[in-house]
Amino acid sequence: MEDYIALTKRYTFYITIIVSIFLILAFITPYKSIFLGLFLGSVMSLGKLWSTYFQVKRIGESLDKGRAKWSLGTMFRMLLVLATVYFASQYPDQFHFISVIIGLMLTYIIIMVHSLFQLKYL
Repeated sequence: MEDYIALTKRYTFYITIIVSIFLILAFITPYKSIFLGLFLGSVMSLGKLWSTYFQVKRIGESLDKGRAKWSLGTMFRMLLVLATVYFASQYPDQFHFISVIIGLMLTYIIIMVHSLFQLKYL
């Protein structure tokens, strides 16, 4: 469980740096809608990461106590994605739709890249 906590903190750090870069680029480049879309999707991706973290933590604690516990974490993450996509579709001049989708996948991209680097060191 401690490994999962450390990984979540590391991924949060990476995503925070990337989100900051997207926000800066949104204001200094002419591609404002693209970088704002990446920003919006990445922030929601970070929210999904933390939702997953808390769900895994609760499940781990309930298993330690010997009782089963269910949660609506997956439903919450799906609703978060749907709300983000809906919001981006309502403001297409502010948020580039494909960029929002790419931003939503940012956590998964970081996890895969991190895993590939870990395979290199095995």
